This record gives sequence, structure tokens and C-alpha cells, in this order.
Amino acid sequence: MLVACTKTADKAAPKLKLEKAWQERMVTRWEALPGRVHLVGDAVVVVDGTGTETARVCCFNAADGAKKWVIDGRGSMSVPGMGAVWVCVVGPGFLGNSPTLVQRPAVRTAGDVLPVSVASAPKGAATSGVVGLDVRTGDPVWGFQAVTAPSTDRTMVTAVAESVVLATVSAPFGPGWPEHSTTTIALDAKTGDELWRDRDTVGVSGDGNSVVVAKRTGAAWHMEVRDARTGKARWTGTHQSRGPYEDRGTAADHTVLQHADRKDYDLIRLSDGKPVEVDTNLIPTVVASGPPLLVWDGGVEWWAKGPNGFVTQTLPEGSPTKGKHRPKGLEFRPAYGVGPYIWGVYSGTQESEANDHLAGNIAVDRTGAPCSPNLQAGYLADVSDKTLVIAWNNSIEVHRITPA
Repeated sequence: MLVACTKTADKAAPKLKLEKAWQERMVTRWEALPGRVHLVGDAVVVVDGTGTETARVCCFNAADGAKKWVIDGRGSMSVPGMGAVWVCVVGPGFLGNSPTLVQRPAVRTAGDVLPVSVASAPKGAATSGVVGLDVRTGDPVWGFQAVTAPSTDRTMVTAVAESVVLATVSAPFGPGWPEHSTTTIALDAKTGDELWRDRDTVGVSGDGNSVVVAKRTGAAWHMEVRDARTGKARWTGTHQSRGPYEDRGTAADHTVLQHADRKDYDLIRLSDGKPVEVDTNLIPTVVASGPPLLVWDGGVEWWAKGPNGFVTQTLPEGSPTKGKHRPKGLEFRPAYGVGPYIWGVYSGTQESEANDHLAGNIAVDRTGAPCSPNLQAGYLADVSDKTLVIAWNNSIEVHRITPA
């Protein structure tokens, strides 16, 4: 499965200790909380609920869970230039009782600004737009009205780059792309001023001065990498795209875009739109660790062989490196990179009975060795060097990370 993998990583990182600090009940079911949680310095920001009736944006102290500020969608807030508006959570929600994604928002900050979706009425036809909140206080910094006439369409924050916010105007859509017209508007994150707009486009992700979007041409959608401030395309994919889930990760000036057949992918350097070749037929994940890495773990052919299935590659120009300490029989799915650690999930296989006790959310180093206790329940929502957030049982659980 792996090609030209000649190096071996054998230097282990220091072990970590996890201590549960606090827990907060959420309206959103725990399956949909990843993507709604963002660690900013010593704060945990959560966008909770759906629509306006149950919506709220909360900022908690990461150390003890004390509320720094809360904006509750049950009441309006006053925004200069927009008047009274309601927080409108357009993001991962549910169809009936199934945890199916309804939309994909971006809960991310650009500097000290947290962009959130708003509407001019708590329900029904309304104008809508985006408000930039000071993440330290919750106070509005700017407001932008994207839908100027009452409509059932809503404005969704779909990508955040270093200094740009992408807001997509559309009716709610499902796990795939919208079936009707959309417009994406790029805003200056500091001022809320419009930079550019494009029809039949949906924001996907952002990093540095680049954004990834999906562009509809005819009946097909294709991924593009663009300059965040000008909207100029740096790279346009040739394979048809079917949904946001094909963005397998955007970080450290790179994006991994899985093809609709889930068998191939494009690895693109964002700053110049250059495709990057990797010697693997598996689909890697990009993590912003130190150094930034591509990470992948081999499939069934490696189950019996154990550690040799875990591979990393330093960005931008490293080579595949085997991690010799990944426990035999497990498979690792990476999610985040922080310093020397890669956070993700160990999964058991038919060959892993001896190491099944390690399965769950865990930190590993570049050798694939476990570096933290494993948390068997829940989903990784976000992680920093000091704080881990797990979505579990309709709550967020916050754990302190310290040296073991």
C-alpha cells in the first residue's frame, strides 16, 4: 500500500496527563458538536442550537467553565447599521431524529473577531447577514447585511481565513451541495467591508490568505483554491465534487480534497495553488502540528504488521516516515496537530485484541506511540496545548492537558 517509505520515526514525545475540568450541557446533540467548538486562548467558544429559537453563542473560561459572555437567540441584540438582530445558528443540525448534517458552518476566529450568522426576525421571512463579535467580550464590532429583503434564505458563515470571512447566502441544504442558487460574499474580518462576491459558490475552508470553495459549473460542482482577499482562483479541480465532506482537512498552507469516489484525492498548496505529490494511495490528513504533517495509517494489509502502517510526512517537502511505535493491530485516524502531538482516534481491528484497551480519543507522537490516556467515549471537538474538548452525551467535556 505504501511506496518509497524509507525513513523511520523513533523519537517519542513526552507523555501527557488528562484531568476533566468541567462539563456543560448543550442543546445540540453531541454527534453534531464537532465543528461548533473553538478554543481561543483561555476561552472555549461554542455555537449551540439550531435556527433562532434555541440558538446561543457562548464563551466559557477554559479553566473552570465560568461564562465570560453569552448571546442568546431568544432575545435580540443591537448592531450598529443593522438594528435589532437575532443570532441564527445555521450549521450542523438534524433531519428528524437523525444526526445528519444540514449545513456546514465555520466556527472560527480571525484575530479577535468571531463571525456569527444573524437574522432580523426570530422566525419566518427575514433579512440576514453576519455580525463580527469581539471574541473577548461578545460585543459587536461590525455588521453586514447580506440579504436585504425579507426571505427564507439565510446567511451562513462557511469559511474563515486569516483576515477574510466567507458568508454564503442560501436556503438550508443537506450533506451535499445546495440544489438551487447560492451566493458567497467575502468580507474583511476587521471591518466587515465586502471584498468580492460570486454566485453558485459555497465556502468550504480557509487558512492564511487562502480559501477553498466549491464552484458550480452547469450541473457539476468543482473545488477551487482562491486568494482570500481578491477571489482570484489559484487552482481549480477537474473532478466533480458532491459535498463538503470531501474537504479532508485544511491547515498549514495545504488542503486535502477527497474525490467523490473516495478513492483518490488532491493535495494542494494553498499559497500558490500547486498540486503536491505524495507516495501513497491512501488519503492523508493534514495537521498543523510542529512541524506540520501529513498523516495516514494503512488499511487491512497492515493490520497484522502493526506499526509500519502508521506514516507521517513533514510539510512542505518531507518524505514518508514510518512510525515504529504504533500499537500493533490498531488503526489511527488523525484529526488535529498541536506541537509534537497528533490527536485523533485509535480504532480496533480484527487483529487488535491485545491493544483494544487503547482504542478511543488519544494523542500520539510521530512514532505512533500513545502519549495520553485514551477517552473511549465521545468525539474530539477541539484541542490546544492546554485544553481538550470532547463532545459526549449532549454535552461538552473539557479536560486539562498537563505533563504526566
